[in-house]
Amino acid sequence: MTPATLLVLAALADAPAAPPPTHQLSFYARSGLTAYLSSARTQGGLGGGVGVRDTLRGLWLLQADVNGLTGLGSVLEVRLGAGVQRPDGWWRPAALVSLTGLFGDQLGFIMPGESVYARGPTLGVGLTLAPARFSLGSAQVSLVELGVGVGGEGVGLSPVYSLTLLEVGVAL
Repeated sequence: MTPATLLVLAALADAPAAPPPTHQLSFYARSGLTAYLSSARTQGGLGGGVGVRDTLRGLWLLQADVNGLTGLGSVLEVRLGAGVQRPDGWWRPAALVSLTGLFGDQLGFIMPGESVYARGPTLGVGLTLAPARFSLGSAQVSLVELGVGVGGEGVGLSPVYSLTLLEVGVAL
């Protein structure tokens, strides 16, 4: 090889990767479970849903999803989240802060000194960790996501747990 050829090959090998797009919109489907456990009520269940995610500069995540849950009745779960992911490579672990709303059936308990069950939606805020997230071309797959948060009942804070078993998304 000539020195000019070697110089061109070296320049190509060291060329920086193309910058990620400013916005990458994707749709995803997920399956998992969510449970809110307080002294006044238990709400949640197992199910699945769909969502939309915007990835900003390959690093920041903004997402919203709607899920139908069953087990303790019928529950509609609405989640809004924002977080960060590993910006490059095929392994893309992520951490998100999520606001969760649970609407629908619940298993209520009458508290001492109270005469009615807890009513209205359950709202909680928490942290979700997705250590097994992968990007395969325009597809994203997450095998296990663990979420822990807190929700208020008026008498204190109670835990909200979530476990996403499988999430599959496709970038547009």
